Amino acid sequence: MTAREYLTLLAAQWRWITGAALVGFVLAGVVVLLTPASYAATVTLYVSTASNTSSADAYQGSLLSQDRVKSYTELLSSYRLGQEVVSDLGLPDDPQSVADEVSASVTPNTVLLVARVTDASPERAQAIAGAVGRRFPAMVADIERPADRTQPPTVSARVVEGPVLVPGPVSPQPLIDLGLGLAAGLLVGVTIAVVRRSLDRSVLGLAELAKLVPRPLLGTLPRDRQLDRSPVALRDRPSSPVAESLRAVHGNLAAGVGTDRVLAVTSAIEGEGKSTLVVNLALAEANAGSRVLLVEADLRRPRAAEYLGVPAGEGLSGVLAGRASLAAAVRPGPVAGLEVLASGPLPRNPYEEVESERMGAVLDEARERYDVVLVDAPPLLPVADGLALARRADAVVLVVRAGSTGAPLVRRAHEQLVTAGVTPLGVVFNGVTGAVEGQYAGRYHADIAPSVPEPRAAASHRRARPAPAHRPVAGGAHRTPTHGVAVGDLVGRLAAAESSRPHRQVQERSS
Repeated sequence: MTAREYLTLLAAQWRWITGAALVGFVLAGVVVLLTPASYAATVTLYVSTASNTSSADAYQGSLLSQDRVKSYTELLSSYRLGQEVVSDLGLPDDPQSVADEVSASVTPNTVLLVARVTDASPERAQAIAGAVGRRFPAMVADIERPADRTQPPTVSARVVEGPVLVPGPVSPQPLIDLGLGLAAGLLVGVTIAVVRRSLDRSVLGLAELAKLVPRPLLGTLPRDRQLDRSPVALRDRPSSPVAESLRAVHGNLAAGVGTDRVLAVTSAIEGEGKSTLVVNLALAEANAGSRVLLVEADLRRPRAAEYLGVPAGEGLSGVLAGRASLAAAVRPGPVAGLEVLASGPLPRNPYEEVESERMGAVLDEARERYDVVLVDAPPLLPVADGLALARRADAVVLVVRAGSTGAPLVRRAHEQLVTAGVTPLGVVFNGVTGAVEGQYAGRYHADIAPSVPEPRAAASHRRARPAPAHRPVAGGAHRTPTHGVAVGDLVGRLAAAESSRPHRQVQERSS
């Protein structure tokens, strides 16, 4: 991963990193509160050899002293010295517990030996350090005394400083301990983020999506938790960021579909937002002046008609079963120009229904009566219905939810479409966050209350569309779109199309 990808990963996983850092900080605080305070006192000893007359003897003596100092660090924590200290102070403690309180260090390139005593009581720590300073030189003299007792010891130790009490407690140290806890938490959080990303097979970025589905990006929809309660954003929250993103997707589609009239919206698996997208696209197209038919062709788990508040009636299943005609089964939508063909009673054999010749006839009739036909198709991978409807449509839009749909599933869905002779018109990346590369977030709209558009005569605003040069036959042959352009090109075509419609120009007011 590149540095930029790591930064994007950290931004996307900031909740885990922040949570781990807070846990580390809190645990460090608990440790600080529960750890009893301890104090330290030090005593410094100087180790030397017997005086010598020649410089060579003095040099050898210096080397001997440095060598002895390394051994004396072990003696300072020995049981023997603990016995000497207990005897000196008359302590009731075990000699080993007293020895465990003593640690030793050597000043580099010197013969100075520093003994450090740590205890819960500052007075006791200083008293033990004093006893060490008194008893250790005698112990060294006894160890280093030659066989001839009349001769002085070859190496001696004497106190040159101490005992000195270190100001304040040496443990715990709140600032240092809390800082270490915070740093450890951050490290654990970053590790969790990296591990989660390495185990996460879902699509998170636009670059990854482009590799899986090499088709134009029609737009990105921001993550919006309110869509679960209010999926029709263009009607209920027309000034929200997600509504603006939906308008951008609609604009790109309007420029890219050309003469295509039947547009199927599908996804790899359930829960990617295809029904939410299709109902909002239907509203946007109807508000633009087109006669729109929304076909709820998901005969297993229909959602679109419920989102719009349209009663089901006989619906599509009734038309396919011959119980009603298309004209009798459609219901008016919430805005003028939009009609909805709900799913109707769920059939026992959904695949056979949408694969039948009657389904082809229904779509052919809808092409004649409406400017745009939007089909809410089932997902591609769980059931075969979605692929059957994709073959019958003029164009197909694939919806992918960021951070939810696995990359292998998206690749497999695209391969299924291509194998069936269906080239997706484009892909919509749903549920993206600010951490996704290329996502622009911001607010630039008037603070107005949501309102339902006023009814209007749809016929007077109908947008003329050229008759399609080709329509799928009853068997469902799919016409591959030739609009494989980038998003920038789609926007350019949209601008050109808008400039050619003077009756739809809207005067903008700058502020």
